[in-house]
Amino acid sequence: MAFFRRNKSEAAQPEPEDTQLDTAAESGRAKKDGPTPSRKEAEAARRARVNRQLTPKEARKETAARNRTERMRALNAREAQPEKVLARDYVDARFSIGEFLLPALVLILSLSFLNSMIPGVALYATVLMYGYIAWVIIDVWWMWRGLKKVLAERYPRSSTKGLMMYAMNRTIQIRRFRMPAPRLKRGQKY
Repeated sequence: MAFFRRNKSEAAQPEPEDTQLDTAAESGRAKKDGPTPSRKEAEAARRARVNRQLTPKEARKETAARNRTERMRALNAREAQPEKVLARDYVDARFSIGEFLLPALVLILSLSFLNSMIPGVALYATVLMYGYIAWVIIDVWWMWRGLKKVLAERYPRSSTKGLMMYAMNRTIQIRRFRMPAPRLKRGQKY
């Protein structure tokens, strides 16, 4: 036993020279392809990877994509509230005359332009327009009464702040253009 001195048997055995190459290969290091870049070159390469130089067109495209992603994330978070989901389903499950308001107003407006050819048609078109709007308002009021009852049953402690306008806006939109798209068909249980 040699505690503080070399063992004679170890000194007699020469170490193989290939072990240094094997340990470099085992540790994952590869052979260098070229000279090590200077610090200035390495920093410039890192900056080029981090701060890419974009053309104005590429920068606009990337900014638009980032903004679109952010808007969709915010919209999905806002639209995922359970009260809003219930309001959407309630509005989509019922038939509403409000969804035909915009096409009806365009038709009524085009009738009022016929006043020069047919006198008095503008008066009838105006009365028809106000009558249709009043009918839509009554339909929205009826819808809101029913929605409040369903909301009180399912979510008794939830706030209805802003929900009436949200449901009304959804009611007067053309069904095909509603966002998010309707999940339920007319007459289906919400």
